[in-house]
Amino acid sequence: MADNDIYIRSAERREYFRIDDDVLLQVRQVDEAEVADIAEHIGDRMPDRFTVAANFAVSSRQMSRLLHGIMADTPDTARCLRMVDQKLNHLARLFVNEAVERGAFTRLHVNLSAGGLVFPSSVSFAPGTLLETRMVLPPSSMGILTVSRVVHCDPRDAAADGCAWLVAVEYVHIREADRDLLVSHIMNRETELLRRQRGEGSEAP
Repeated sequence: MADNDIYIRSAERREYFRIDDDVLLQVRQVDEAEVADIAEHIGDRMPDRFTVAANFAVSSRQMSRLLHGIMADTPDTARCLRMVDQKLNHLARLFVNEAVERGAFTRLHVNLSAGGLVFPSSVSFAPGTLLETRMVLPPSSMGILTVSRVVHCDPRDAAADGCAWLVAVEYVHIREADRDLLVSHIMNRETELLRRQRGEGSEAP
């Protein structure tokens, strides 16, 4: 079965648009007791160093709408607030990058959606296995923390990278704000791809 033919088969989940993308991924099998702790952390409004960039991205969106109104009356104040927001986002990305350097993250070519993920793995997981997944989305360096359930795990046709399995998971615990960030990331990636395709198609032979 080819990589592109793999998709998450779950009748109970919503359908999401999917793209192929390169991400940094850390996967860890967890038990039910750990899931409760991770789910509580995901629901906590206080981010850690790994999830802070995603939290700031959500705040920046909310702030952008407010700044649009401020710009008309006090443009200097609005510009100053934007600069502060940009500095905080840069700092948040540094935190995420530090977490990546300390953790066992691997750059992988995955199939990504806001409902789940398909990724190559050197380890086989039984359907129903629960995983803690920490995913970093380049180039924004947003860290997304989820608890995911393995839907299926299939042998790969080509395993030159040492990953003999292709694992499909669906998110069991994820912040809705992070799901929205995934949707935006996917749409931006698709827009970039279409732009490149149009550019390549317009080149003279």
